[in-house]
Amino acid sequence: MFFDSHCHLSSDALASQLPGVLQSAHDANVTRVLNIGDTIESSQASLSQIETAKNHGVKMRASAGIHPQNALQFSNETIGVLRELAQNENIVTIGEIGLDFVYDDKHEHFPGATREAQAGVLRAQMELARELHLPVVLHSRESDDVMLQILAEYSDVRGVVHCFGSSVEVAKRVLDLGFHLGFTGIISFKNAGEIREVAKICPIEKMLIETDAPYLAPIPHRGKTNEPSFVPLVAGVLAGLRDCSTEEIGEITSHNAQQLFGF
Repeated sequence: MFFDSHCHLSSDALASQLPGVLQSAHDANVTRVLNIGDTIESSQASLSQIETAKNHGVKMRASAGIHPQNALQFSNETIGVLRELAQNENIVTIGEIGLDFVYDDKHEHFPGATREAQAGVLRAQMELARELHLPVVLHSRESDDVMLQILAEYSDVRGVVHCFGSSVEVAKRVLDLGFHLGFTGIISFKNAGEIREVAKICPIEKMLIETDAPYLAPIPHRGKTNEPSFVPLVAGVLAGLRDCSTEEIGEITSHNAQQLFGF
């Protein structure tokens, strides 16, 4: 059994083919899926897909959060809307939230998502997670120092740094703060040697697997639309790195995700 701990099934690339995507997941023994929201609208849409998943034998839960690239959409009313969404028993985490400093501070691609704005939005949602006793799903790109500083401020909040892509040193600091690491299809890419080194040192009880579908399809599907049925391929790469079977990785990471997200 496998647990895809991070996918975006409400995305345009997957929503229109949801029944087939879920059936493929079920056929690949992917029995649990965490459907991620990164805006108010996608969080609501992710919730609405749960019944369809159930009809295909896949246990799905959803998240609610504002992605750092959408920081401009955040207002004084947003936390109230997220809090209300999180009252639904099928919302099990606050996310996808975090920091993305890949682009310069002008953020021409994402107007208004300055580093200061992103940090403020992240802190507001970390406060909400603390208030509601929910874990968080974190996005972090080129933002290690600020992210680590903010995580240290919320030492009582748990969660996962999804699609982990930083150094072994940063991984150790994230792990010391009690967070899980999420591994995607990137781990199968030829240029992902450092991430594979992280996977070798990550305590097995802190490891999650994910697709981040529809993005980052693993080898041999790289460049295609990703989907939850591909998550066993991520498990297979980890199995080779950890000298165990794909099924063992599936069992261990499923247990880890169930413990973290409660389903």
